[in-house]
Amino acid sequence: MSELQTLSADGLQVVPTISGDAVRIKMTGAVEMRDPGEVLTPFWNEVDDEARRLAVKRVEVDVRDLNFMNSSGILTLVRWITKAKSHAPHAYQIALQYDRNVTWQRTSIPTLAKLAPSLVIPTDINA
Repeated sequence: MSELQTLSADGLQVVPTISGDAVRIKMTGAVEMRDPGEVLTPFWNEVDDEARRLAVKRVEVDVRDLNFMNSSGILTLVRWITKAKSHAPHAYQIALQYDRNVTWQRTSIPTLAKLAPSLVIPTDINA
C-alpha cells in the first residue's frame, strides 16, 4: 500500500498514484508561495522513499496543468532530481511531462533534464 498522500497547499494540488511499476504525480494550480520547500521538499522526499521501497522503475510527473512554478519551487525539483541521481545505478527514471506553450515549463523542464540526462526524460506533449 502506498504511503503517498495528495498534497494541497495555497492553490497547488499534487496527486500521486501508483500504477504497476510507476509512480504518477499530477500537479495542478500554481507554486507561488513564499517558501514552497516547506511543503514540496518533504513531499519529494516521500516520493523518493516510496519509489525506492516499491522498486519502481519510473516516476512520471505531469506539470501540464501547473500554471506557474516560482524559482523556489523549481529548486525543490532540482534537489529531488539530485537525490534520485545519487541512487545510481539503481535509480528510477523521472519523466517530466510538460507543455511548451507554457513559458515556465518550456524554459525550466528541459533545463532540469540536463541535471541527470540518463535519468530525467522531458516529454513535451506538443512535440
